[in-house]
Amino acid sequence: MVWAGGFPLRGASSIKMPSELAVMRVTMGGASYPPLLVEVRNALLALGDVRLTDDVSAGVPVLHLHSEFSGSDVLAIDSSGRVSAYVLNYRVDFSLDGTDGKPLLARQAVRLQREYSFDRLNVIATEKQSELLQTEMRRDAAQQILRRLASLNFAHRANGNASQP
Repeated sequence: MVWAGGFPLRGASSIKMPSELAVMRVTMGGASYPPLLVEVRNALLALGDVRLTDDVSAGVPVLHLHSEFSGSDVLAIDSSGRVSAYVLNYRVDFSLDGTDGKPLLARQAVRLQREYSFDRLNVIATEKQSELLQTEMRRDAAQQILRRLASLNFAHRANGNASQP
């Protein structure tokens, strides 16, 4: 891990994957390389102790990114009835199957929200802010997924039940 001034640098990960997840596959339906899939794969590779494969016959654990949702809701309205703030909502559903195809981690969701002000006089900057927040939420969701995977206790898996942290 990289440190500066006594603190880990942003993006420097302290996540340690269980050895059972040293080699794995990540899947997501839809486009060949949607941004979430790329973000999760890059985050896993950045750990340094995980190798990814695309070989479906490899007999490795499979992280399934089932769905991704993003939307916005009005958060505040000014005195003239115009929108002055929005809340962005982001959700990712995922699960993890073991080498035998049985669930190691049942389907679950990561949910994130971010608020931002809407400036009707500077719409382009507001759109850029929204895009930046979407990118940050995708990155944060990928890190949350990795932390959930890292928290799996494989020694406790002898009974074969899927975990739901």
